[in-house]
Amino acid sequence: MKKLSIVCFALFFIGLGLSRSARSSPQDAAIQERKRAAVALLRVINTGEAAHERRQNRFCSPSELADAGLIGAMGKPFGPAWKAEAFRQAVLPEPLAGYTMHFTLDAGGRSYSVALSSESDGAAFFTDERGLIYEAKPIG
Repeated sequence: MKKLSIVCFALFFIGLGLSRSARSSPQDAAIQERKRAAVALLRVINTGEAAHERRQNRFCSPSELADAGLIGAMGKPFGPAWKAEAFRQAVLPEPLAGYTMHFTLDAGGRSYSVALSSESDGAAFFTDERGLIYEAKPIG
């Protein structure tokens, strides 16, 4: 009887936790969609930078990417994540609603780095000329 009570008690708390996670699910889904959109934007920037570097033998600023049509053109292959968010062609300083972008390009155009940071939850994403994308989260 005591074991049955413990099992029922444990199942009650598991169910309580599941119901809480189900209630917060739409908000979590929205956060995940925003994060997917941020990663898609960084992929678009990396792809545009790679195309520009192949053509011009140097990387370029975000405004040069936009002027060359590389931001809009490169975003199409990323499908729904690209279309679902209202990406703006005015690339700086907030190319994606709720995210601030910091873009650094060295003087010779041999390297660049991009940081997107969320104003609401502190999440951040980073990339550079290597094309790798990293996610950072606040400590604590």
